[in-house]
Amino acid sequence: MSDIRNKIVALSGQPVTGKGTTTKALIKKLEEQGYVSDNIHVISTGNEFRRYFNTLIDFIRNLDNPEKLQKISKTSEMQDFMSNMERRLFLVNTISKLRVHGVDLTSFSIEQANNLDELKEIRSVVDGLIDDGIRKKGEEINSEERPDEIWIVDSRLAFHNIPDAFSVRLTATPEVAAKRLFNDKSRGVEDSDYASLEEAKKAREKRRLGEQERYKERYGVDLEAPDNYNLIIDTSYANINDISDTILKCLDYYMEDKPFAKNWTSPKILLPLQGIRETAGKATYSFDAMIDTINKEGYMPDKPIEVVEANGYKGIIEGHHRNFAMASLGKTLVPYEVIAKDDEKIPYGGGTARQRIDSLSTRNLFDHEPLFEGKGKDEHFSYEDIYPGIYDKLREKEGKTR
Repeated sequence: MSDIRNKIVALSGQPVTGKGTTTKALIKKLEEQGYVSDNIHVISTGNEFRRYFNTLIDFIRNLDNPEKLQKISKTSEMQDFMSNMERRLFLVNTISKLRVHGVDLTSFSIEQANNLDELKEIRSVVDGLIDDGIRKKGEEINSEERPDEIWIVDSRLAFHNIPDAFSVRLTATPEVAAKRLFNDKSRGVEDSDYASLEEAKKAREKRRLGEQERYKERYGVDLEAPDNYNLIIDTSYANINDISDTILKCLDYYMEDKPFAKNWTSPKILLPLQGIRETAGKATYSFDAMIDTINKEGYMPDKPIEVVEANGYKGIIEGHHRNFAMASLGKTLVPYEVIAKDDEKIPYGGGTARQRIDSLSTRNLFDHEPLFEGKGKDEHFSYEDIYPGIYDKLREKEGKTR
């Protein structure tokens, strides 16, 4: 295998996490950095899938039109498909099933391509053609040094098909993804006209779990496994500028073989386990000095905030200054590392993760909220927006009432 490693960003993501928007933002930033547009290459397996499938469906629709059929047969997509006897048999079987079951392809959609049993065989063939194409493309890219070029590969399986690629996974909470899905009327037919947020949430989760199951069954790959990726970004409360900045900065670290944090999320997600005086006071390292340092030098990707996780919450053990300095600057992504979960003991003392999460208090949360507010940021922020019901739960625990 070649030792050459060019800049290839393998961009994967759960449904409705902003892969398309992120790709556009990356292109814009790369052009601002001086990349010539012709040297920024975008490959979308979703587009490839549509290209192949639309051609195949067009072929099937026009079986009784010799003139159109001849023209379609000459396309590169049909040439690829028909170059193998087994594929041709699959196509014949598919046509037979569609006719026997009376499937109407007049208003064909990608949802049908993904879900119709009658199309299962040719769907498998198309997936295989795309996988082979991505593998070959990765080998071609890394056949020689290409320092002035970069590739963005929008593909759930690119991390698998191009092992040397910088693999990025975008995630979002089910609730946030559902809101995006429900409110975005520009999406395709299969992603619109939901009657409620709950319906959108169920549809998105069904798709996410369906994808996960299909890839496990077909490739033996778990899309949700963190070890598949170099960088995992929770886009739930992050803006697109910070998402694209984080990807490109961590890509630079990756290319230079420098360490960087894998997991990034909004500072709103990480809950304070200490009082506001310890965070913003002057007794130790000045909070204002931290803000000034980050503002001038940026956040170092190799300095993750250490957190514990339990009861559905992530609490900060080390890194309050950094988390809330970023919040005060209006930044929407910070790196973090989970050092203990549930009943695991914290490595350097202080009990278990659950015990530390149980120390959350309404006062600490309330006192830290103003650090998210101010010019150019949320007019008002409450942890209740991120964790609905958190204050009622804590008040009940603390023996208080409204």
